[in-house]
Amino acid sequence: MNRLIAVVLIAAPLSLVSAGAHAQYTGPGATSAVTTVAEARDQRDDQPVVLQGTLIAKIGHERYRFKDATGEIDVEIDDKDLPDRQPVSATTVVELQGEVDTHRFKPTDIDVEHVRIIGTR
Repeated sequence: MNRLIAVVLIAAPLSLVSAGAHAQYTGPGATSAVTTVAEARDQRDDQPVVLQGTLIAKIGHERYRFKDATGEIDVEIDDKDLPDRQPVSATTVVELQGEVDTHRFKPTDIDVEHVRIIGTR
């Protein structure tokens, strides 16, 4: 009986840890539909999104204004997530992978996790 209790006490925490391993991967290389700015504004908090368009302005430290054919939205991109060897300008078409970040008293924005350069306009 003591062995059974010992096995249960060890197995229970391990089963809880492995439950997170079945979560859906949403990082670089994951396949997901491209979302427009208009669609992203209506998504729930932490919803994964992929946007294609241009960064039209730097509006603060690690904050940019992003534009696609449906509108504009503010995005937060850590300096380490920007491409190292390729400059990004207002004419550079980029793909942003990230998550919707909703707020109670300010507009929805996007927390970007990965930036990929598509080309130039």
